[in-house]
Amino acid sequence: MFIAINNLRAKPNRGDDLEARFAEPRGLDEQPGFIGFELLKRTWAPGDDDDSGEMHYLVVTRWRSMKDFIGWTKSDAFKQAHAGGRPDFLAGGGHPAGYEVALHRAGDTEAG
Repeated sequence: MFIAINNLRAKPNRGDDLEARFAEPRGLDEQPGFIGFELLKRTWAPGDDDDSGEMHYLVVTRWRSMKDFIGWTKSDAFKQAHAGGRPDFLAGGGHPAGYEVALHRAGDTEAG
């Protein structure tokens, strides 16, 4: 499994705008090899002294393979989802990275 993670920051009081943007379907679900999506909002970090008011998010997509993820980044759906430049609610650009799952453990799948 391949996991792509993009670290984003929303400007102060603009986290709701970022969340609404990612709530809209943008063709990701129909992509070959797509397994899942999560938008994680940071609510805690040890020693966090960031008083900028920015909200920190991780955009996490799970793929069958890196090849499937790269296919998404070259698709028309990806181009449409990212058209129009950087949204004004973002505080700077994203910081994407990709990871292969080296180990996996499953716990309580009923936890929410």
